[in-house]
Amino acid sequence: MLRKERIDAMQAYISDVKTASMKELEDKFDIAPSTLRRDLASLIAAGTVKKVYGGVTDNTTTPSTKGNALTVYSERQLAAPNEKRQIGRAAAQLIEPEDLIFIDSGTTTAEMGGFLPTDFPFTLVTNNLQIINQAAPLANIKLVIIGMNFDRRTQSFTGIDDMNIFSRFNIGKAFMAATGISLTRGLSNSEYNEYLIKAEIFKKAHRKILLIDQSKFGRVSLLTYGALQDIDAIVTYGNVDAKYRDFLTENNVQLINAKTQQAVSPS
Repeated sequence: MLRKERIDAMQAYISDVKTASMKELEDKFDIAPSTLRRDLASLIAAGTVKKVYGGVTDNTTTPSTKGNALTVYSERQLAAPNEKRQIGRAAAQLIEPEDLIFIDSGTTTAEMGGFLPTDFPFTLVTNNLQIINQAAPLANIKLVIIGMNFDRRTQSFTGIDDMNIFSRFNIGKAFMAATGISLTRGLSNSEYNEYLIKAEIFKKAHRKILLIDQSKFGRVSLLTYGALQDIDAIVTYGNVDAKYRDFLTENNVQLINAKTQQAVSPS
């Protein structure tokens, strides 16, 4: 691939994923770090890409992103909507009476809201606006909201003035989201304030359940908040690549396929 073709392809990729780490781009385009820095320098000089901590973010001006962060969330909702809905349904079935659960921010975890149990009591901790709106009318749910600042880009609440707050919650099950999942880089996210909450919950929760659609496998974002082998279960939709299935089996991670309603328990 010629350098111009590679740079054009890189611009298209960054525009598509919005934020990418340096390692992600090196692996995606199979180039050395020095080559990547030169390529990115051209895009940064053109103003279409902006440097952020650990990587770059899309800086193009389009009607869907300029001045309208809500559209970004809406676009994410439109990606694989049926998959996400079925993943949310399957995950909600894992909630049991008297559970104390956490539901993470994200468009896939938000789909649990339409399937929250109504016939037994449980406690729900969340910073996900969609989940808050759907849980609020349900009298069987004790709802605990965390986060002081509302982020319209992610439709979530962030900002914790005292991180020790997480030591007060005995989270039984944490239903987590991620921007990417990698065998070597684990579970990653691109928003720093969300990352802080995810990392604390991940350390605290007794059982960690990842909700993720097929597009996230093999992707790496800026910040890793947990290791893949530390997950207890993954809820996804459709077939999972053999290398991931083997890794999950070796590390006793349950794989739940929302498409077939089958669960592969760890051996």
